[in-house]
Amino acid sequence: MKVDVQEMEPCRVTMTVKAEAEEIRPDYDAVVRYFVQKGRVPGFRAGKVPLEVIKRTFSNEIREEVNSRLMHSLYAKAVKQAELKVVNLVDIRDMKVSPETGVTVTFVVDVEPTIAVPDYKAFPVKFVAPEVPEDVVNAQIERIREAFAHFDAADADYAVARDDLACIDFEGKVNDQPIQEVVSEAIAIAAGAAHWTQVNDERFFPSLVAGLVGMKAGETKTVAFTFEGDYLPDALKGQPAEYVLAVKEVRRRMLPTDAELVQQVKTADMEAFRALTRDNLTGRAALEATRNFESEIIAHLLGKREFDLPQMQLEEEINETLHRMAEEAGRRGMTKEDMERRRAEIVESATAMAKRQLRTRYVLAAVADAEKIEATDEDVGKWIEEAAPGYRESPIKLRARIEKNGRMADLRQQVRTRKVLTHLVDMLK
Repeated sequence: MKVDVQEMEPCRVTMTVKAEAEEIRPDYDAVVRYFVQKGRVPGFRAGKVPLEVIKRTFSNEIREEVNSRLMHSLYAKAVKQAELKVVNLVDIRDMKVSPETGVTVTFVVDVEPTIAVPDYKAFPVKFVAPEVPEDVVNAQIERIREAFAHFDAADADYAVARDDLACIDFEGKVNDQPIQEVVSEAIAIAAGAAHWTQVNDERFFPSLVAGLVGMKAGETKTVAFTFEGDYLPDALKGQPAEYVLAVKEVRRRMLPTDAELVQQVKTADMEAFRALTRDNLTGRAALEATRNFESEIIAHLLGKREFDLPQMQLEEEINETLHRMAEEAGRRGMTKEDMERRRAEIVESATAMAKRQLRTRYVLAAVADAEKIEATDEDVGKWIEEAAPGYRESPIKLRARIEKNGRMADLRQQVRTRKVLTHLVDMLK
Protein backbone atom coordinates (compact mmCIF):
# COMPACT_ATOMS: atom_id res chain seq x y z
CA MET A 1 0.00 0.00 0.00
CA LYS A 2 1.30 3.45 -0.93
CA VAL A 3 0.41 6.62 0.97
CA ASP A 4 1.09 10.08 -0.45
CA VAL A 5 0.73 12.92 2.08
CA GLN A 6 0.25 16.49 0.86
CA GLU A 7 -0.28 19.61 2.97
CA MET A 8 -3.45 21.50 2.05
CA GLU A 9 -3.19 24.24 4.68
CA PRO A 10 -1.78 24.54 8.20
CA CYS A 11 -2.82 21.50 10.28
CA ARG A 12 -4.72 19.93 7.35
CA VAL A 13 -3.31 17.33 4.94
CA THR A 14 -4.51 14.86 2.33
CA MET A 15 -3.55 11.17 2.42
CA THR A 16 -3.94 9.60 -1.00
CA VAL A 17 -3.91 5.82 -0.59
CA LYS A 18 -3.36 3.24 -3.33
CA ALA A 19 -3.68 -0.48 -2.60
CA GLU A 20 -3.19 -3.23 -5.17
CA ALA A 21 -5.86 -5.80 -5.96
CA GLU A 22 -4.19 -8.55 -3.93
CA GLU A 23 -4.23 -6.28 -0.85
CA ILE A 24 -7.98 -5.79 -0.95
CA ARG A 25 -8.85 -9.32 -2.12
CA PRO A 26 -9.29 -10.71 1.47
CA ASP A 27 -11.89 -8.03 2.30
CA TYR A 28 -13.71 -8.53 -0.99
CA ASP A 29 -13.76 -12.31 -0.66
CA ALA A 30 -14.96 -12.12 2.97
CA VAL A 31 -17.93 -9.96 1.96
CA VAL A 32 -18.83 -12.24 -0.96
CA ARG A 33 -18.64 -15.31 1.31
CA TYR A 34 -21.05 -13.65 3.72
CA PHE A 35 -23.62 -13.07 0.98
CA VAL A 36 -23.13 -16.64 -0.33
CA GLN A 37 -23.97 -17.96 3.15
CA LYS A 38 -26.72 -15.51 4.07
CA GLY A 39 -28.10 -14.27 0.75
CA ARG A 40 -31.67 -15.29 -0.15
CA VAL A 41 -32.50 -15.70 -3.86
CA PRO A 42 -35.88 -17.09 -4.98
CA GLY A 43 -35.55 -20.60 -6.45
CA PHE A 44 -32.37 -21.45 -4.53
CA ARG A 45 -31.75 -22.94 -1.12
CA ALA A 46 -29.78 -20.84 1.39
CA GLY A 47 -26.07 -21.40 0.91
CA LYS A 48 -26.57 -23.08 -2.49
CA VAL A 49 -26.86 -20.00 -4.70
CA PRO A 50 -24.24 -19.93 -7.50
CA LEU A 51 -21.49 -17.37 -6.99
CA GLU A 52 -22.27 -15.44 -10.17
CA VAL A 53 -25.93 -15.18 -9.18
CA ILE A 54 -24.91 -13.83 -5.75
CA LYS A 55 -22.60 -11.23 -7.33
CA ARG A 56 -25.26 -10.13 -9.80
CA THR A 57 -28.16 -10.07 -7.30
CA PHE A 58 -26.30 -8.33 -4.47
CA SER A 59 -23.88 -6.24 -6.52
CA ASN A 60 -24.87 -2.93 -4.84
CA GLU A 61 -24.84 -4.38 -1.32
CA ILE A 62 -21.48 -6.09 -1.91
CA ARG A 63 -19.98 -2.87 -3.27
CA GLU A 64 -21.22 -0.78 -0.31
CA GLU A 65 -19.99 -3.28 2.28
CA VAL A 66 -16.58 -3.67 0.60
CA ASN A 67 -16.19 0.12 0.37
CA SER A 68 -17.12 0.52 4.06
CA ARG A 69 -14.64 -2.14 5.18
CA LEU A 70 -11.87 -0.71 3.02
CA MET A 71 -12.45 2.87 4.16
CA HIS A 72 -11.98 1.86 7.79
CA SER A 73 -9.06 -0.51 7.30
CA LEU A 74 -7.15 1.64 4.77
CA TYR A 75 -7.64 4.78 6.87
CA ALA A 76 -6.21 3.13 10.00
CA LYS A 77 -3.28 1.64 8.07
CA ALA A 78 -2.54 4.91 6.26
CA VAL A 79 -2.46 6.95 9.48
CA LYS A 80 -0.07 4.46 11.04
CA GLN A 81 2.12 4.21 7.96
CA ALA A 82 2.32 8.00 7.53
CA GLU A 83 2.96 8.45 11.27
CA LEU A 84 0.46 11.29 11.48
CA LYS A 85 -1.04 12.62 14.71
CA VAL A 86 -4.57 12.90 13.39
CA VAL A 87 -7.11 15.04 15.24
CA ASN A 88 -10.13 14.71 12.91
CA LEU A 89 -11.12 12.93 9.72
CA VAL A 90 -12.53 15.80 7.66
CA ASP A 91 -13.51 14.18 4.35
CA ILE A 92 -13.19 11.09 2.13
CA ARG A 93 -12.79 11.80 -1.59
CA ASP A 94 -12.48 10.03 -4.94
CA MET A 95 -12.78 6.45 -3.73
CA LYS A 96 -12.43 3.95 -6.57
CA VAL A 97 -12.60 0.22 -5.86
CA SER A 98 -12.10 -2.67 -8.23
CA PRO A 99 -11.36 -6.34 -7.39
CA GLU A 100 -9.18 -6.41 -10.51
CA THR A 101 -7.17 -3.17 -10.18
CA GLY A 102 -7.29 -2.36 -6.46
CA VAL A 103 -8.39 0.81 -4.71
CA THR A 104 -7.50 4.48 -4.57
CA VAL A 105 -8.97 6.90 -2.04
CA THR A 106 -8.07 10.29 -0.58
CA PHE A 107 -8.58 11.12 3.09
CA VAL A 108 -8.58 14.74 4.26
CA VAL A 109 -7.47 14.97 7.88
CA ASP A 110 -6.66 17.60 10.48
CA VAL A 111 -3.39 16.95 12.29
CA GLU A 112 -1.78 18.25 15.44
CA PRO A 113 0.45 21.32 15.06
CA THR A 114 4.20 20.89 15.30
CA ILE A 115 5.38 22.70 18.42
CA ALA A 116 8.88 23.35 19.67
CA VAL A 117 9.14 22.34 23.32
CA PRO A 118 9.18 25.57 25.36
CA ASP A 119 11.85 26.28 27.95
CA TYR A 120 9.91 25.09 30.95
CA LYS A 121 12.75 24.56 33.43
CA ALA A 122 13.67 28.22 33.83
CA PHE A 123 10.88 30.26 35.34
CA PRO A 124 11.23 33.90 36.48
CA VAL A 125 8.47 33.83 39.12
CA LYS A 126 8.93 32.09 42.45
CA PHE A 127 6.13 30.43 44.34
CA VAL A 128 5.32 32.22 47.57
CA ALA A 129 3.71 30.08 50.26
CA PRO A 130 0.70 31.95 51.63
CA GLU A 131 0.41 33.10 55.22
CA VAL A 132 -2.91 33.68 56.93
CA PRO A 133 -2.80 36.71 59.31
CA GLU A 134 -4.45 36.37 62.70
CA ASP A 135 -7.00 39.08 61.91
CA VAL A 136 -8.21 37.01 58.95
CA VAL A 137 -8.64 34.01 61.25
CA ASN A 138 -10.56 36.20 63.73
CA ALA A 139 -12.83 37.53 60.97
CA GLN A 140 -13.60 34.01 59.77
CA ILE A 141 -14.45 32.88 63.29
CA GLU A 142 -16.88 35.77 63.62
CA ARG A 143 -18.50 34.91 60.27
CA ILE A 144 -19.00 31.35 61.50
CA ARG A 145 -20.36 32.67 64.80
CA GLU A 146 -22.89 34.77 62.86
CA ALA A 147 -23.92 31.72 60.83
CA PHE A 148 -24.94 30.00 64.08
CA ALA A 149 -26.93 32.96 65.36
CA HIS A 150 -30.36 32.23 66.87
CA PHE A 151 -33.37 34.46 67.40
CA ASP A 152 -35.01 34.93 70.81
CA ALA A 153 -38.28 36.67 71.61
CA ALA A 154 -37.51 40.30 72.53
CA ASP A 155 -38.86 42.27 75.49
CA ALA A 156 -41.74 44.68 74.81
CA ASP A 157 -39.49 47.74 75.07
CA TYR A 158 -36.74 46.32 72.83
CA ALA A 159 -35.94 48.45 69.75
CA VAL A 160 -35.41 46.64 66.45
CA ALA A 161 -31.75 46.38 65.39
CA ARG A 162 -30.28 45.32 62.08
CA ASP A 163 -30.32 41.57 61.40
CA ASP A 164 -33.12 40.97 63.93
CA LEU A 165 -36.33 39.25 62.82
CA ALA A 166 -39.45 41.39 62.71
CA CYS A 167 -43.05 40.42 62.12
CA ILE A 168 -44.69 43.36 60.33
CA ASP A 169 -47.75 44.56 58.50
CA PHE A 170 -46.92 46.79 55.55
CA GLU A 171 -48.80 48.58 52.81
CA GLY A 172 -47.27 50.61 50.02
CA LYS A 173 -48.63 53.37 47.81
CA VAL A 174 -47.41 55.27 44.79
CA ASN A 175 -48.88 58.75 44.34
CA ASP A 176 -51.51 57.86 46.97
CA GLN A 177 -52.59 54.83 44.95
CA PRO A 178 -52.10 51.26 46.31
CA ILE A 179 -49.19 49.61 44.54
CA GLN A 180 -51.24 46.56 43.60
CA GLU A 181 -53.63 48.80 41.69
CA VAL A 182 -50.73 50.37 39.82
CA VAL A 183 -48.98 47.06 39.01
CA SER A 184 -51.12 44.00 39.69
CA GLU A 185 -48.21 41.56 39.49
CA ALA A 186 -46.28 43.48 42.20
CA ILE A 187 -48.32 41.82 44.95
CA ALA A 188 -45.19 40.64 46.84
CA ILE A 189 -44.06 44.23 47.51
CA ALA A 190 -47.50 45.87 47.58
CA ALA A 191 -48.70 44.80 51.01
CA GLY A 192 -48.34 42.09 53.63
CA ALA A 193 -49.80 41.04 56.96
CA ALA A 194 -47.86 39.24 59.73
CA HIS A 195 -44.89 39.12 57.38
CA TRP A 196 -41.62 37.93 58.94
CA THR A 197 -38.48 39.49 57.54
CA GLN A 198 -34.90 39.75 58.62
CA VAL A 199 -33.97 43.39 58.99
CA ASN A 200 -31.18 43.73 56.48
CA ASP A 201 -30.85 45.24 53.03
CA GLU A 202 -30.69 41.87 51.27
CA ARG A 203 -34.12 40.81 52.53
CA PHE A 204 -36.14 44.03 52.24
CA PHE A 205 -36.01 47.51 50.67
CA PRO A 206 -33.04 49.35 52.26
CA SER A 207 -35.21 52.41 52.96
CA LEU A 208 -37.75 50.26 54.81
CA VAL A 209 -34.99 48.49 56.71
CA ALA A 210 -33.68 51.87 57.85
CA GLY A 211 -37.23 52.76 58.89
CA LEU A 212 -37.70 49.55 60.90
CA VAL A 213 -34.48 50.01 62.88
CA GLY A 214 -35.36 51.54 66.25
CA MET A 215 -39.06 50.65 66.17
CA LYS A 216 -40.68 48.61 68.93
CA ALA A 217 -43.46 46.04 68.88
CA GLY A 218 -46.82 47.83 68.62
CA GLU A 219 -45.41 50.91 66.86
CA THR A 220 -46.45 52.19 63.42
CA LYS A 221 -44.46 54.43 61.09
CA THR A 222 -44.79 55.87 57.59
CA VAL A 223 -41.64 55.72 55.44
CA ALA A 224 -41.25 57.65 52.18
CA PHE A 225 -38.62 56.96 49.50
CA THR A 226 -38.18 56.64 45.72
CA PHE A 227 -38.27 53.26 43.98
CA GLU A 228 -34.90 52.36 42.47
CA GLY A 229 -33.61 49.13 40.94
CA ASP A 230 -33.59 47.36 37.58
CA TYR A 231 -35.58 44.45 39.02
CA LEU A 232 -38.69 46.62 39.53
CA PRO A 233 -41.60 46.84 37.08
CA ASP A 234 -41.21 49.82 34.75
CA ALA A 235 -44.33 51.47 36.19
CA LEU A 236 -42.62 51.74 39.62
CA LYS A 237 -39.12 52.82 38.62
CA GLY A 238 -38.33 56.32 39.82
CA GLN A 239 -41.74 56.73 41.46
CA PRO A 240 -42.21 58.17 44.97
CA ALA A 241 -43.34 55.48 47.38
CA GLU A 242 -44.94 55.68 50.81
CA TYR A 243 -45.16 52.65 53.09
CA VAL A 244 -47.00 52.27 56.38
CA LEU A 245 -45.07 49.88 58.64
CA ALA A 246 -46.50 48.27 61.78
CA VAL A 247 -44.27 46.09 63.97
CA LYS A 248 -46.17 43.19 65.51
CA GLU A 249 -43.39 41.14 67.11
CA VAL A 250 -39.59 41.16 67.31
CA ARG A 251 -37.09 38.37 67.71
CA ARG A 252 -33.65 39.50 68.71
CA ARG A 253 -30.65 38.02 66.93
CA MET A 254 -28.32 36.41 69.47
CA LEU A 255 -24.78 35.35 68.65
CA PRO A 256 -23.54 32.16 70.32
CA THR A 257 -21.03 32.42 73.13
CA ASP A 258 -17.64 30.76 72.76
CA ALA A 259 -18.91 27.74 74.68
CA GLU A 260 -21.99 27.47 72.45
CA LEU A 261 -19.92 27.93 69.32
CA VAL A 262 -17.43 25.14 70.05
CA GLN A 263 -20.36 22.87 70.83
CA GLN A 264 -21.93 23.69 67.45
CA VAL A 265 -18.71 23.08 65.49
CA LYS A 266 -17.83 20.03 67.59
CA THR A 267 -14.35 21.03 68.76
CA ALA A 268 -12.82 20.67 72.22
CA ASP A 269 -12.41 24.38 72.90
CA MET A 270 -11.88 27.76 71.19
CA GLU A 271 -8.17 27.13 70.79
CA ALA A 272 -8.87 23.93 68.88
CA PHE A 273 -11.52 25.72 66.82
CA ARG A 274 -9.08 28.54 66.05
CA ALA A 275 -6.43 26.03 64.95
CA LEU A 276 -8.96 24.23 62.74
CA THR A 277 -10.10 27.52 61.21
CA ARG A 278 -6.49 28.57 60.57
CA ASP A 279 -5.73 25.21 58.90
CA ASN A 280 -8.81 25.51 56.66
CA LEU A 281 -7.95 29.07 55.64
CA THR A 282 -4.32 28.09 55.02
CA GLY A 283 -5.44 25.19 52.83
CA ARG A 284 -7.72 27.45 50.79
CA ALA A 285 -5.02 30.08 50.46
CA ALA A 286 -2.49 27.45 49.36
CA LEU A 287 -4.91 26.12 46.75
CA GLU A 288 -5.57 29.63 45.42
CA ALA A 289 -1.83 30.41 45.38
CA THR A 290 -1.15 27.16 43.49
CA ARG A 291 -3.83 27.95 40.91
CA ASN A 292 -2.35 31.43 40.46
CA PHE A 293 1.11 29.91 40.08
CA GLU A 294 -0.25 27.51 37.45
CA SER A 295 -1.71 30.47 35.55
CA GLU A 296 1.67 32.22 35.66
CA ILE A 297 3.41 29.06 34.39
CA ILE A 298 0.93 28.76 31.50
CA ALA A 299 1.31 32.45 30.64
CA HIS A 300 5.10 32.00 30.64
CA LEU A 301 4.96 28.87 28.46
CA LEU A 302 2.62 30.49 25.96
CA GLY A 303 4.42 33.83 25.97
CA LYS A 304 3.86 35.36 22.56
CA ARG A 305 3.86 31.90 21.04
CA GLU A 306 1.38 31.73 18.17
CA PHE A 307 0.78 28.59 16.12
CA ASP A 308 -1.97 27.30 13.88
CA LEU A 309 -4.66 25.07 15.29
CA PRO A 310 -6.67 22.27 13.63
CA GLN A 311 -9.76 23.99 12.25
CA MET A 312 -12.40 21.39 13.16
CA GLN A 313 -10.97 20.97 16.65
CA LEU A 314 -10.99 24.73 17.16
CA GLU A 315 -14.61 24.95 16.00
CA GLU A 316 -15.60 22.18 18.44
CA GLU A 317 -13.76 23.96 21.26
CA ILE A 318 -15.49 27.26 20.43
CA ASN A 319 -18.90 25.56 20.42
CA GLU A 320 -18.24 23.89 23.79
CA THR A 321 -17.02 27.21 25.22
CA LEU A 322 -20.13 28.98 23.94
CA HIS A 323 -22.30 26.29 25.53
CA ARG A 324 -20.58 26.73 28.90
CA MET A 325 -20.86 30.53 28.66
CA ALA A 326 -24.56 30.30 27.82
CA GLU A 327 -25.20 28.03 30.82
CA GLU A 328 -23.31 30.41 33.11
CA ALA A 329 -25.16 33.43 31.69
CA GLY A 330 -28.46 31.64 32.31
CA ARG A 331 -27.51 31.00 35.93
CA ARG A 332 -26.78 34.73 36.30
CA GLY A 333 -30.24 35.58 34.99
CA MET A 334 -29.28 36.74 31.50
CA THR A 335 -32.12 36.21 29.00
CA LYS A 336 -31.87 34.80 25.48
CA GLU A 337 -32.64 38.28 24.17
CA ASP A 338 -29.71 39.74 26.16
CA MET A 339 -27.37 37.07 24.79
CA GLU A 340 -28.57 37.64 21.23
CA ARG A 341 -27.87 41.38 21.54
CA ARG A 342 -24.36 40.60 22.74
CA ARG A 343 -23.85 37.73 20.30
CA ALA A 344 -20.84 39.21 18.46
CA GLU A 345 -19.10 40.08 21.73
CA ILE A 346 -19.81 36.65 23.21
CA VAL A 347 -18.57 34.79 20.11
CA GLU A 348 -15.38 36.89 20.06
CA SER A 349 -14.75 36.14 23.73
CA ALA A 350 -15.47 32.41 23.27
CA THR A 351 -13.13 32.24 20.27
CA ALA A 352 -10.26 33.87 22.15
CA MET A 353 -10.85 31.60 25.15
CA ALA A 354 -11.03 28.47 22.99
CA LYS A 355 -7.79 29.35 21.18
CA ARG A 356 -5.97 29.88 24.47
CA GLN A 357 -7.33 26.62 25.90
CA LEU A 358 -6.21 24.63 22.85
CA ARG A 359 -2.78 26.28 22.71
CA THR A 360 -2.33 25.59 26.42
CA ARG A 361 -3.29 21.95 25.86
CA TYR A 362 -0.77 21.53 23.04
CA VAL A 363 2.06 23.32 24.85
CA LEU A 364 1.54 21.22 27.98
CA ALA A 365 1.38 18.08 25.82
CA ALA A 366 4.79 19.01 24.38
CA VAL A 367 6.15 19.30 27.93
CA ALA A 368 4.50 15.99 28.86
CA ASP A 369 6.20 14.32 25.88
CA ALA A 370 9.57 15.76 26.94
CA GLU A 371 9.07 14.61 30.54
CA LYS A 372 7.57 11.25 29.44
CA ILE A 373 4.40 11.88 31.45
CA GLU A 374 1.35 9.78 30.57
CA ALA A 375 -2.12 9.37 32.02
CA THR A 376 -2.23 5.77 33.20
CA ASP A 377 -5.35 3.67 33.62
CA GLU A 378 -4.88 4.13 37.35
CA ASP A 379 -4.83 7.94 36.93
CA VAL A 380 -8.04 7.87 34.89
CA GLY A 381 -9.69 5.52 37.37
CA LYS A 382 -8.76 7.81 40.27
CA TRP A 383 -10.26 10.81 38.46
CA ILE A 384 -13.52 8.91 37.90
CA GLU A 385 -13.64 7.81 41.55
CA GLU A 386 -13.18 11.38 42.78
CA ALA A 387 -15.53 12.95 40.21
CA ALA A 388 -18.42 10.48 40.55
CA PRO A 389 -20.02 12.06 43.67
CA GLY A 390 -20.19 15.42 41.91
CA TYR A 391 -22.15 13.84 39.08
CA ARG A 392 -24.33 11.93 41.56
CA GLU A 393 -23.36 8.67 39.90
CA SER A 394 -21.40 5.61 40.88
CA PRO A 395 -17.90 5.40 39.39
CA ILE A 396 -19.07 2.42 37.28
CA LYS A 397 -21.97 4.37 35.79
CA LEU A 398 -19.85 7.47 35.19
CA ARG A 399 -17.20 5.42 33.37
CA ALA A 400 -19.89 3.69 31.30
CA ARG A 401 -21.40 7.05 30.30
CA ILE A 402 -18.01 8.48 29.33
CA GLU A 403 -17.25 5.42 27.22
CA LYS A 404 -20.72 5.43 25.63
CA ASN A 405 -20.29 9.08 24.61
CA GLY A 406 -16.86 8.34 23.13
CA ARG A 407 -15.15 10.77 25.53
CA MET A 408 -12.61 8.47 27.18
CA ALA A 409 -9.74 9.74 25.00
CA ASP A 410 -10.69 13.32 25.89
CA LEU A 411 -10.74 12.42 29.58
CA ARG A 412 -7.34 10.74 29.34
CA GLN A 413 -5.98 13.90 27.70
CA GLN A 414 -7.55 16.05 30.42
CA VAL A 415 -5.99 13.89 33.15
CA ARG A 416 -2.61 14.06 31.42
CA THR A 417 -2.83 17.86 31.20
CA ARG A 418 -3.57 18.12 34.91
CA LYS A 419 -0.75 15.67 35.71
CA VAL A 420 1.88 17.61 33.77
CA LEU A 421 0.73 20.91 35.28
CA THR A 422 1.05 19.46 38.78
CA HIS A 423 4.52 18.18 37.82
CA LEU A 424 5.57 21.66 36.67
CA VAL A 425 4.31 23.29 39.87
CA ASP A 426 6.22 20.80 42.01
CA MET A 427 9.35 21.25 39.91
CA LEU A 428 9.29 25.07 39.87
CA LYS A 429 8.23 25.80 43.45
